[in-house]
Parts: sequence; structure tokens; C-alpha cells
Amino acid sequence: MFRRKNVIKEAAATTAVDRRNLLKAGMFAGLGLAAAPALAACGGGSAGSGPALKWAGWDGPPQSEVFRRFSEKMTEKLGVKVTYQQVVGDYLSKLLPQLSAGAAPDAFYVGDIYMAKLIETKQVLDLTDYLDSGKAAVKLDDFHEGLYRWCRPADGSPGLFGLPVDCSPLVFWFNKDVLAEAGVSTDPAARFEAGTWTQDALTDLLDKIRATKKRGLVLNGSNWQDWFGWLSTFGGTLFDESGKAVFDADPKSQEALAWLFEQLKSGNITYSGALPQGQGADVLFYAGQLACLTYSRVILPNVKKAQFGFDIAPLPSPSGKDVMPVPVQTAALSVNAKSKNQAKALEFLGNFLNAEGQRFRLSGGGNAVPSIKGLDGIVTEGHVPAHGSLFNDVAAKGYAVPSAIAGNAKVARELPVLVDKMLKAGNETPKSFSGKVVKLINGGA
Repeated sequence: MFRRKNVIKEAAATTAVDRRNLLKAGMFAGLGLAAAPALAACGGGSAGSGPALKWAGWDGPPQSEVFRRFSEKMTEKLGVKVTYQQVVGDYLSKLLPQLSAGAAPDAFYVGDIYMAKLIETKQVLDLTDYLDSGKAAVKLDDFHEGLYRWCRPADGSPGLFGLPVDCSPLVFWFNKDVLAEAGVSTDPAARFEAGTWTQDALTDLLDKIRATKKRGLVLNGSNWQDWFGWLSTFGGTLFDESGKAVFDADPKSQEALAWLFEQLKSGNITYSGALPQGQGADVLFYAGQLACLTYSRVILPNVKKAQFGFDIAPLPSPSGKDVMPVPVQTAALSVNAKSKNQAKALEFLGNFLNAEGQRFRLSGGGNAVPSIKGLDGIVTEGHVPAHGSLFNDVAAKGYAVPSAIAGNAKVARELPVLVDKMLKAGNETPKSFSGKVVKLINGGA
């Protein structure tokens, strides 16, 4: 019991500052760049600072130390002083005044829900000419295509204004000990390898867990990724080619929603909004009180501390053997459109994102997944979890935030509120639920 309490305490502390929290829609409010006051609290940018190059991000220790070492390496390679500026606290509220004052770093991280606004206000540089120049340190073809579409203008006009620094694909974690106690003889990873990891297989697993009085799975309705993933993994079409949401009329999406609502009603899946305060799904999983968890690789350091066997699988699929498209969290690196050192900033971006740069930043026990092809060995270091190579497979097939969410502040802000309200009420049908969500996403009230 003592160990379990410590795991919960440590996990809660980590969860409070994880990447998911840094990208929430609340950071998108108040993007009035022209009206933002000057602020030097984060340190001045390089727009007027001569040959030095400054870049900014939000990751804390130990990643910040890796970033500082990488900056030293880039100082030698680029021939200019490269400095990393770690932004603590509300990243966006500190970056925007710097941009308004012309004092922002030469390159900086951009979260998925505010890229569109920075493009619209011309705060970030179009990378197309650099990538097409033949001199770029990285190529667009190096990246998984589904991970950078949100870095294009939301209106479909040409241009690419950032590239993903790394990624966090959604996978199916499971507690092998809890499954064994419930009589699950073939775990999800083994079922996937056998080609039998289907919706029916998952339902059977959750039925068995429910009989033990433990929780089987938690749905986090405040994150579009969690429930979008269940629609797309079962073959649903979420958006058409124009970017319009269509899952309210798509038969497979409706079938997936019907299954999800049935599992919520039966108790096989618990809605996160119904959990006691402080009991997040990840914390319950670390404590051995939750059999399965849909989450990214970011939790690996905490899971390693847990006192149970664990592994991962993709989310189940109609065939039982395919890795289906599911959400992938990511952030981008962009170049300040007003930087007076754009050439070096672009060189830095290329070296930060290419294979050598990502290997330097992500190797050695990190918790992210490369955003480019050919670095599979990073996520299999130490062979933990046993099927860790699946992180790469899911990333390659996955999709980042849809432009209809990333490019609309109202949608990004109101979507989690609407979904939470409906799931807590528990009286929606798949058709009524999806209809209200699609109306909001497509520009309705």
C-alpha cells in the first residue's frame, strides 16, 4: 500500500506538468497579437540582438538539459551562439507579448491549437522555400505525413509554417497482472499478433475485468483524441477531403459511437468526469486499479516505477490485425517571421528536426516518439515495453489535430465543454451526440 500511495503522488505531480496540459485550448484564448504589451520576463529575443540565435520551448528537466546540450552542439556547427530559452508556466501568454514587441526568439515551439492564429497574423515563416532549396538539413518526405498537416493554413492556401519536433501516438496500455487475475488468457499484444484484436475481443476483455470489480478502461471526454480514436480505429470517417466533419452521418462512426456508449452504460468503460477529484486515468493505472489505458508514450517513466507487468498494443481494429489511424499529439518548431537571423534559424530548425537531431534529443530513456521515419530503435531502447516498436507503427499511420479544431479558437475552447456536458448527462444517442459536435466543429452554434 505504501508503494501504491507513492506512485499515485509521484504520478499526480508529473501529470500536472505533462505535455497534454501545455496544449489545452485555454491557452488559445486572447490571441490579440497587435494589442499585446511588451514583456521581457522571458528574456529578449534575437530580432535585434545581432548574430546570436535564441530558441524557446516548454519542456522541463531533464529535457531542458538535453536542449541546452543540443544548443552547445549547434553553436559549434552553425558558427553563432545558440541559446535555449525555457519558458516556465503559461507558454503562450509569455510568447505573444514577445512577438508583439519584436523580441521573440528566432525559433520556437508552437502548440497545435495556436498555429493557425500565428499563421494568420504572419508571425511565423513559411518553410517551403527552405525545404525546396536542396540545402535543407531535413526533407518534408522524412516526416510522417499525418503529423504536419496542421502546420498548413486552415483555409487550404499554400505554405508550411512548422514541422513536428516529435510525437506522442495514442496506444493501448494494459496491466498484464490484472488481466491474468480476471481470466484473460490472451493479452491484447498477443491477440494483435494473432490477428484477433477486434472490438469483440476488447468487449470480452472488459466484461471479464468488470466482474473483478476493478475498472477496465477510462474515457477522457475533455480530450478530442480519446473519443476520436475509438471512431477512427473502428473504420470511421471523421472528416471529408474539404475538412468538414462528417462522422454524424458516417455509418462506421455511428457504429463505433454506439459501441462506446454501450460500454459506458454497462460500466466496462468509465467516463473520466465521473471519477473522484484527483483520480485521473493514468494515476489509477499506475496504482494497479485500472486494467487498460489509452495514452501516449509520455507515461512510460511512471509506468516503469509500477509494481506490475505491462505492455502495449494498437487500439483494436475491424480486421484484428491492422494498425488503424488514431490521434497523435505533437508540437511544431517554427521560425520567427521577424527574426533578423532567418538563415541561421532555418539551419537550426533543419538540424533540430533531422534524424541526427531527433536521435540526439530523444535517445537515452526519453518518453517521446520520433516524428520522422527511420529512427525505430529509439522507442525500443531497453525493450520496455516489450512491444514498444508499435509506437512507431501507430505514429506512421496516425493523424494530428484536425484543422477544423486547430484553426478555430471557438471550437478548440468549446468542444471539450460540450462533450463533457453530454457525457455527464448520459442521455445522448450516438446520432444526437455526434450531431451536436459536428454542428459546433463545422461552424454552427
